[in-house]
Amino acid sequence: MLKSFAIISLVTTAALAQSTAIPSGISQGCSSFLTSLNTDSSLSTCLSSLNNSTADYQPGSDATKSPSAAKVGSTLSNLCSTAVTNNCPESLIRGKLTDFYSACSAELTSNPNTDVIQKYDMLYTILPLKTAACSKDDSGNYCVTQAKLPAGQTAAQIQQVLANNNAPNTDSYRTYGIPFLFLQSSLPSSDLCNVCTRNVMTSYMNFEAKVPYAPGLGKSVLLAKQPELYQGIQNTCGSTFLSGAGVQAAGGLSGGTFHSGAVQTGAGQGFIVAAMGVLTLIASAF
Repeated sequence: MLKSFAIISLVTTAALAQSTAIPSGISQGCSSFLTSLNTDSSLSTCLSSLNNSTADYQPGSDATKSPSAAKVGSTLSNLCSTAVTNNCPESLIRGKLTDFYSACSAELTSNPNTDVIQKYDMLYTILPLKTAACSKDDSGNYCVTQAKLPAGQTAAQIQQVLANNNAPNTDSYRTYGIPFLFLQSSLPSSDLCNVCTRNVMTSYMNFEAKVPYAPGLGKSVLLAKQPELYQGIQNTCGSTFLSGAGVQAAGGLSGGTFHSGAVQTGAGQGFIVAAMGVLTLIASAF
C-alpha cells in the first residue's frame, strides 16, 4: 500500500501571491495586459475558488503536519467539485491565454522574457493540472493517491526545497515532474504503464490541442520535460499506449517541440494569488 504521496502547487508561498511587480524590459502592451490581470474579477473568482478548495493544505497548516486520508479525500472532492469547475470554465482560461499571447507575443517567442514566460506557464498549467489531479483509475481512485515520490525523496524534503525561495522554484517543479504528478521517463513499466499515466498525459495533450503552448514546450519553465516524458512512455509502454483521446495533440512532442503558428495563448499577475490553490501541498500516509 502506498505510504505517502505529495502533490505540490505551482506557487509555494504567500510571498509569491504578493509578487505583482511587472517584469522589466517588456513592451508597453504586454505590461498593460499583465497589469490588467491583477484586477480581472472573473479570473480572481476562478483562482480564489481553486485556492479555497485546497485551503486545508496551505503550507504550514495542521493538515500538512498531521495528514489523514479523510482530509485528503475531502480536499480532492472540493477541488474537483462542480462549483470549482463552474467558477473556472475552460473558456475563461483559454480567453486569457489568447489575450496573453496577443499582448506579449514577442516576450513569449521572438524576444523571450523568462519572467513573462513563467507567468504564462502558471496560467497555462492551471486547468490541465487540475484535470490531472482529478483523474481516477479504473477502480475510481484518484490518481494522485497513487503517485510515487522521486527515489530517495520524502514529501517533507521536497516541500523544503520548494519553500527555500521567495519566488517559485520552477527548476524543482520541472525536475520532480510535479505538473505530471511526479511521473518520470525513467520509471519502470510497473509504475509507468497504467491508466493514471494515460489520464495525466491526456489532461495536458487535450488542452494543448485546443491552446498550443506559445513559446514551444522546450522553452517552458514548468513543462519542458513533457517531450522527454512522452518519449519515455512510448519507449517503455509501447507506441500505442497513448493512442486514443489526446494523442493527436502530441504533435511534435517526440521531437522536443510543440507549438503552432496559429497559437492562441495568455496569462498575468492577478492569477498568481490563487494559483497556489491549484494544488498547494497534499501529503498523506495510508
